[in-house]
Amino acid sequence: MRVCDAQGRPAALKLFQSGKGGSERAAEHWDRAFGSSGLISRLRAAHGDALLFDWAEGAPLGDLSRNGQDDLATSELARLTAALLRAAPNQTRGCAALADHARALRNFTGDSRLSPPEHLEMMRAKALIEVLLSSPERVQPMHGDLHHDNVIGTPGHWTVIDPKVIFGDPHYEPANAFRNPKGAANETLSVARFARMAEVYAYETGLDRARLLDWAAVKCALSICWTLASPTARPPHHDMIRLPRLLSLSRGGPLSSAL
Repeated sequence: MRVCDAQGRPAALKLFQSGKGGSERAAEHWDRAFGSSGLISRLRAAHGDALLFDWAEGAPLGDLSRNGQDDLATSELARLTAALLRAAPNQTRGCAALADHARALRNFTGDSRLSPPEHLEMMRAKALIEVLLSSPERVQPMHGDLHHDNVIGTPGHWTVIDPKVIFGDPHYEPANAFRNPKGAANETLSVARFARMAEVYAYETGLDRARLLDWAAVKCALSICWTLASPTARPPHHDMIRLPRLLSLSRGGPLSSAL
């Protein structure tokens, strides 16, 4: 929520339900780790179930994609991701482990709402995440949800908001960007776009292109698991289309025959 502090300055207030919020509650660790970088919305105060951040005034980076400039949005987000990864400290205290963050996919055994081909794709992603978790080149603190609409075009620079505060393989950091932004479905379902994004991120960050695509596929499957956690939810339509397409570019398996 946008609020004002006692001096009338705008601020962003985040309230958690009691006992909920997970790694997002570690914003104090995030602020200590990345506050000096100038890349993030600073935390002003934390008390109980409430966090108060500086308000980031401006349009989200996702508007570039929604307005026909998706390649430019990818370039900007890749450069920002590289800057955050460079700024990350060595210590990971206070961050949630990526292996725990991804527990829903690691525990996935099936769901009656999925078709047999969809179930097979999910199992491929489940197998792939175990390969990735067992073979990281390094681990470090990450935002954990660094997509287009968590980046705001404040005057003179981009500002990152809404950290999930996790640590693990840095190839995970761009993963959710492949599914985003919302409102740009034609772009976010494109195999050609996935391939271009991996090239740009690899160039800007120095990370491995193939591993970036592996994590993008895994993150899509993880998001499906989170949706299916609600017993009344339907499988997310766009993610069910994305998953086989991302898997086709990863080590998770061939392109689904449904395409």
